[in-house]
Amino acid sequence: MQQLIAPAIEDLCAAFERGGYSPSPVIDLGVLVAKADGTIDDSERDLLVQVLQTLLETKLSAEVIDALITASAEVIDLVGVGPRARLVGAILSDCDAAEAGLRVALAVAFASEGLSDSERRVIELIGDEADVSPARVSELVEEIRQHADPAGPCSTRNALRGA
Repeated sequence: MQQLIAPAIEDLCAAFERGGYSPSPVIDLGVLVAKADGTIDDSERDLLVQVLQTLLETKLSAEVIDALITASAEVIDLVGVGPRARLVGAILSDCDAAEAGLRVALAVAFASEGLSDSERRVIELIGDEADVSPARVSELVEEIRQHADPAGPCSTRNALRGA
């Protein structure tokens, strides 16, 4: 999984820099997926902190990442999943980084309990706004599914961290 997602993160960061965006859409991607069922429970939050610290290769503390997750979740609560997902999709499209962003979102989904129906709907909404066809989203789902560790979420999480 790491060999697939690491280049996606590098592509996203480079695309955001070229487009003048901060990397906050990566956080929003993760939060939108984790929050797809309506809440981010403690285990999802812990997972998201671990995954974001790994994916962003950041020296930020878990507390700072947690505050960024909370801020993103509050914005999603205020404006709604649809508008935020469309904004993230539009940013990904503007940066020409749609597929990289969708790979990251899918990695987060598979690093928890696998891709749920609600997570897939959020990812499809982001993809739609980023001008990625439903067929291509399905191909990306299968690409990430094939790299998800069949031993379960903890193994997938370790693979994301490169452990």
